[in-house]
Amino acid sequence: MLVRRPLLLLAFLLSFSAAAFPQLPGLTAPQQAPATQTAPAVPPDLLGRETPRGTLLGFIKAAQEEQYAKAVEYFQPPPSHRRRSEQDDEELAAQLLTIFNQKFAGALELTSRDPLGRLDDGLPADQEKVTGALGAADKFPVQLVRLDDEHGRKLWYFSRTTLDHVPEMYESLTFPEIEKKIPQTLVSHRLLFMPLWQWIAIVVFLPVALLGGRLIAMLIAMVVNRSRKARNKPPLPPQKFFEVDPITLTIATLSHYIFVGYIGTSLLYRLYYRHIVWIVLAFDFYWILTHITLAISSRIGASLTKRGMLAERSIVSLVRRFTEVLIFLVVVLMVLSNLGVDVSTALAGVGIGGLALGLGAQKTFENMFGGVSILFDKVIQIGDTCRINNQTGVVEDIGLRSTRLRTGERTLLSIPNGIMASTVVENLRFRDKFLCQQTIRLRYDLSPDHVRFVLGQIQNLLIEDPKVEDPSARVRFLRFAEYALEVEIYCYILEPEYTAYLATQEQLLLRIMDAIEKAGAVVALPTQTTLVTQDAWIDSQKAKTAQAAVEKARDPGVPGLRAQPPSD
Repeated sequence: MLVRRPLLLLAFLLSFSAAAFPQLPGLTAPQQAPATQTAPAVPPDLLGRETPRGTLLGFIKAAQEEQYAKAVEYFQPPPSHRRRSEQDDEELAAQLLTIFNQKFAGALELTSRDPLGRLDDGLPADQEKVTGALGAADKFPVQLVRLDDEHGRKLWYFSRTTLDHVPEMYESLTFPEIEKKIPQTLVSHRLLFMPLWQWIAIVVFLPVALLGGRLIAMLIAMVVNRSRKARNKPPLPPQKFFEVDPITLTIATLSHYIFVGYIGTSLLYRLYYRHIVWIVLAFDFYWILTHITLAISSRIGASLTKRGMLAERSIVSLVRRFTEVLIFLVVVLMVLSNLGVDVSTALAGVGIGGLALGLGAQKTFENMFGGVSILFDKVIQIGDTCRINNQTGVVEDIGLRSTRLRTGERTLLSIPNGIMASTVVENLRFRDKFLCQQTIRLRYDLSPDHVRFVLGQIQNLLIEDPKVEDPSARVRFLRFAEYALEVEIYCYILEPEYTAYLATQEQLLLRIMDAIEKAGAVVALPTQTTLVTQDAWIDSQKAKTAQAAVEKARDPGVPGLRAQPPSD
C-alpha cells in the first residue's frame, strides 16, 4: 500500500495537468485508442493469511474461541481423492491448538510478518517453518506452504505433511497432573475460553510472586550491605517489608510469567500477557536506570559541592534530567516495537512531529535552552541569593522549564528560564562589600564650628573602624533641609555576608550616636517648634568644650583633632 500511494498520486497529478491545460500547444497528447478495461482489484483475505504470522495467529484465535470450522480454513486443502469429514478436521484443529499451547511458547513472536516469509531459512520460497518450539522441533516440524486460492491470491496454509503428524504428536503430550486432582468442574468450565482453574491459579500466584520477589530483594540488600560494611561504607537506606522496589517487581513479574507458561495457559493469552509483562519490565528498567543516574549524579554533585563548583553541580543535575528523558523515549520505542508497532514509521515522522512540536511548544523549548544558557554561563547557581524583577530570594533549583527561588517570606517563586535568560539578574553572591549610606539630620541651632566638630568626630570613627573601607569613607554636610542640617555618611563595610554586614553597621551607627551625644549635638526631629523661651537648647558646658576644641584645631602649630579647619 505504501508503494501504491505515490504511484496513484503521480497518476492523479498527471491526469489533472492534462485536464487543466488542454489548449496549450505542445501539452495536448495525441489521440490514442481507448485503453483496455483494468481488471478488478483482488479483495484482501478476510482471514489474514497473507503472511505466515497472520495464518498462525488467525488459526490460534479461531481455535481458541472454539470456532473450529473457521480454524479449518487455515489448513491446506486436501487432494480431491483424500476428502476428510468436517468433524475430523475440527478435531484436528483442536489437537493442533493443544500442541501449540504446550510446545510452541514463542512461535508467534518468531514467525515472519513478511508476505514472502523468511528467505534465509534454507527452505523453498513457498515454504515457512514455525519456530519457537520447546523440544518438539525435531519430532513435530510445523510447516506452512504458500498457495494460490480461487481468487489468485498468494496465501499461507498449514501444510498437509504437518497435519498428518498432528494425531501422533497429540498422543505424546503429557497434561498437567493438577487437572486430575482438582474438581472436574474447574477443568470443564471455561472463562473466556480458558479453564477456570487456570484463572484461579494466575490470581492466587500474584501475591506469592510478590512475596518471593520481596524476600529475594531483601536477601540481595543484605549481601550488598555486608559488602559495603566490609569496605567501610554506609549501608543502604532501610526499606519497609511491604515497600515495592524495582528489583522486587522485576523478580515477581518474571516468576509469575514463568508460572503462567508452566500451567499450560493458552498461547494466545500468553501473547497478550507477554505484552503486559514487557510494559511492566520496561517500567522496571526505567525505574532502575533512574535510580542509578540519581545515585551517580548525587555522588558527583556532592564532590563538586565540596570543591565549591556549584555551577558544575547544576549542570550535572540538568544532564541527569536529559538522560532520564532520553531513557524514557528509548524504553517507549522498545515497548512499541515489541507490541508490533512499526517504529521506523514513527521515527520517520519525527521531522513532521518536530515541526509541529516546535510551533506548539515554542515556549517550552525557549525555557529549556534558557536553562542551559544559565547553567553554562554560570549566571546563578543553586544556593545563590539573587534579585530578579524586584524579587529577592535564594535559588533552590534550576530545572528544564523554570528556576525556583525561596523568597524572604518563605514562598516559592517559579520564574520561566526564558525570562531568566532575557531579564536582568542581580546575583548578590559576588558582592564583596556592602554600601552603608546614612543621612543624619542635625538641628539648626548648631553653630558652624559645632557642626565641623561633629563631622570630625564621625570621620574619626570611620577611619578607626577596621571593617570600614578608608578610601571611600566620607562624611559631608549636604544641604540645608527644611527642618534640619543634613549630613551624609557614605562608606563601604568590608563584609561579604549580609548578616555580618548588619551587625557591623549596627555597631558603627551606635558609636556614631555616642559621638553625636558627646559632642553636645542633637538629632533633629521632623517637627516644627515655636520658641517661647530664651533658654538655650544646647548644654552650655558641652558647648564650651566643643568651642575650645575647635579653637585648638584652628591653631596650625598645635596638634589637635582631625576636624577640618574652616575655610577662609
